[in-house]
Amino acid sequence: LCPGKAYDRSPCGTGTSAKLACLAADKIIREGQTWRQESVVGSIFEGRVQIQGEAIIPTITGEAWVMAEGQLLVDERDPFANGIK
Repeated sequence: LCPGKAYDRSPCGTGTSAKLACLAADKIIREGQTWRQESVVGSIFEGRVQIQGEAIIPTITGEAWVMAEGQLLVDERDPFANGIK
């Protein structure tokens, strides 16, 4: 869900990455297996994991289309304008 009770047509890359990490940590999927994540409109992301020591590295493929452009405004008085260090 998005703000205003709207739905995202994408399966969500961040959520798919988290799902892959959890599935791999729980040994539900192994390296080389494919996980298919489907959105509410039927668009699909496919993900796989690589395991390197204790690290789980997700790779996700799918399609996306540019829907909008944004402009980032930086206030010069903002102490965190360049991020948190």
